[in-house]
Amino acid sequence: MDSNTPSRPLRFHPDGSFKLLQVTDVQETTRMRPETLTLLNAVLDRARPDLVVLTGDQVKGYDPGYRHRPDAVRCTLTAICEPFVERQIPFAVTFGNHDPEVGVSNAQQEAWLAELPGCVNAWTRDATGMRGYGPGTLALPIFDASGHTPCLAVYLADSGAGNLLGGYEAFDQRTTSWLVQTARELAAAADRPVPGIVFQHLPVPEMYSCLRSARPGEGGVPGHRSHYRAGELLVPRADALQGGRLREPISCPDENTGEVDALVEEGSFFALYCGHNHKNTLICRYHGMDLGYAPTTGFGAYGPGLDRAARAFSFSADDPAAYTTQLLTYRELVGARTSRPITDWATERMPVTGEELRERARALIPHPVAGARNAADESLSPHARLESR
Repeated sequence: MDSNTPSRPLRFHPDGSFKLLQVTDVQETTRMRPETLTLLNAVLDRARPDLVVLTGDQVKGYDPGYRHRPDAVRCTLTAICEPFVERQIPFAVTFGNHDPEVGVSNAQQEAWLAELPGCVNAWTRDATGMRGYGPGTLALPIFDASGHTPCLAVYLADSGAGNLLGGYEAFDQRTTSWLVQTARELAAAADRPVPGIVFQHLPVPEMYSCLRSARPGEGGVPGHRSHYRAGELLVPRADALQGGRLREPISCPDENTGEVDALVEEGSFFALYCGHNHKNTLICRYHGMDLGYAPTTGFGAYGPGLDRAARAFSFSADDPAAYTTQLLTYRELVGARTSRPITDWATERMPVTGEELRERARALIPHPVAGARNAADESLSPHARLESR
């Protein structure tokens, strides 16, 4: 692929396989860590994906090195994407809460990225069947080997930025409507529903309904903002857990605008994967739909130490919803000590949210009733009541 005007859409291979790689929260500064590029190159060589999806926070928007320097922003974005460009791997990009903080709009960042060979965001509907809604929001059908029948739909959605009053913007209901309508259009064109997977930056509130209150000694993490209860730690419910770990609070918007329930009701969506919480790798099941995380792929911010990773997906044309996924970690692929081992050790262990800091402090102080609400055998968190209908 040597241009952004492909002559044909993305396809499954003749053996019915298609591989995708999720890269998230690279969150690099003007002084990019060499380990970030080392990991990106290693995962690409191991996974050999047909498509790379970047799910936001490509840049650390609050890095003062970017202030009034759009050229520096563009330089970092280009450097992050160079491994894909060199290997002629198509890549699609959505945005996170830190990307617009850099002082350059998502639309401008997308325009820069669209000039790079292989950037899917620049592709046209006529050539590939791709549908776009706005910067970082698009739908890309993946066709069978003949190129005639869409077998899988890969959706990217801009999940919004930070809220000026704290927390995060609620997911835009217009984006939800577009996702549902696009799924219906693809189904009408194909004469059948096209299985869909959504990639976005922010996690969804429904993840809390897949958790329960932890028992004493069981560990867990606190909730975040409106999902926080003093003294309560949360762990995944056994009946919802599909894999991975919950290592930090789920930092989703306070307001639930119904994105996930709308996707579940539409019926063709089988999974939604996000980033944002750099240490989480959790995958849980909500009303027949997988809700999952990929951890940070970059070394520019806090993260899970040597377990920074990209998430690889394998799909079959016969049944894309029966996908497999695995994490490709720095520990596994590189294994070398990093250039800043003390920094990486410390940022892996530091509290990420104010709620996490409060609960760590609480654990150091004798509290006679701290475990009372965790005493029931399988008592669900108040958040889990959202699961009931």
